[in-house]
Amino acid sequence: MNKKVLLFSLPLFLAFSCSEDPGLKSKNGEIDYTNVDYYIAVPESFEEVITVPGKTMPFEQVQVYSEINGRVKKIHFSEGNTVKKGQLLVTMDTDILQAERNKLTVDLDLAQKDKARKQTLLESEAGTQEAFEQSESRVNSLKAQIQSLDVQISKGRITAPFEGIVGLRSISEGAFITTNDLITVLAQTNQLKVDFSIAQRYAHKIEVGQKVTLRPPSDSINPTPLNATVYATSPIINENTQMLNVRAKIDNSKNIVAGGFVNVDYNLGKSPNSISVPTSAIVSVIDGQIVWAFNNGKAVQRKVNLGNRSNTHVQIYGEVKPNDTIVMSGLLGMRNGMSIKAKNEIK
Repeated sequence: MNKKVLLFSLPLFLAFSCSEDPGLKSKNGEIDYTNVDYYIAVPESFEEVITVPGKTMPFEQVQVYSEINGRVKKIHFSEGNTVKKGQLLVTMDTDILQAERNKLTVDLDLAQKDKARKQTLLESEAGTQEAFEQSESRVNSLKAQIQSLDVQISKGRITAPFEGIVGLRSISEGAFITTNDLITVLAQTNQLKVDFSIAQRYAHKIEVGQKVTLRPPSDSINPTPLNATVYATSPIINENTQMLNVRAKIDNSKNIVAGGFVNVDYNLGKSPNSISVPTSAIVSVIDGQIVWAFNNGKAVQRKVNLGNRSNTHVQIYGEVKPNDTIVMSGLLGMRNGMSIKAKNEIK
């Protein structure tokens, strides 16, 4: 019996210990109500600044592979150097393809002469239409084979698709490589971009041309914040993350290395008629966050979702309405239906 009394009294003990003023007592010594500090949830403009992780990337980047199997005849670039668009990077050995083309050229010459003879015979009615068409088909077939070889031979010259810096090469001259062997990486690093994702609830506020601030990690050699401009967004929400993928162009990428992580501060502007409360009013529970509010002199639990934060306040969404009175003290021992009375207003 004593254990039951002790357990039943525990919430009241917590309520008294967490409140500065336990309230008034009735004649039998029980607490009629608990005095608590409070905060009025007045709607106001709240500047929405969110911080999300981002990754810097070269503005253009490509992994260079050979489109044909063969032996590397010559490497024309030096690792880490800048190359121009169309500059020759690697020459593959195409001697076998060239020899096959020469053979087909000879065969084509003979086929064209045969076609000419068949045409002369047809015109003099000494030959048949079928014989002429067969010779003509032979000529067209050889031309198609030569054209195919020309394409293969041209692929033996691997050129830069854009201006950029070549990375470390993974091959050597004389090596036999296939289409699966990486040659090098070409990246355009004179200008960088940054990829990041925004929560779905903010997706409607993202617009091309908006400015964001990038903050490199604090251990960077130059942690000075950088500016970037949003220039593209995904047309749909990512089904795996339920976030909107956003891409921004870094205005001045000096002193920043591609492939690193940064913090992206995104100012979404002011949100009118937004409700925010002091951070200390938020209580974490198993299934989320709540605040305690006044309801005709009784404490009532209100479930909320959190938005942006300032130094002292946090934006909330959910069951709290404008001008609700939020409980600020005695939160540890608070329970639904508990009698409470306003004491000091927290500004």
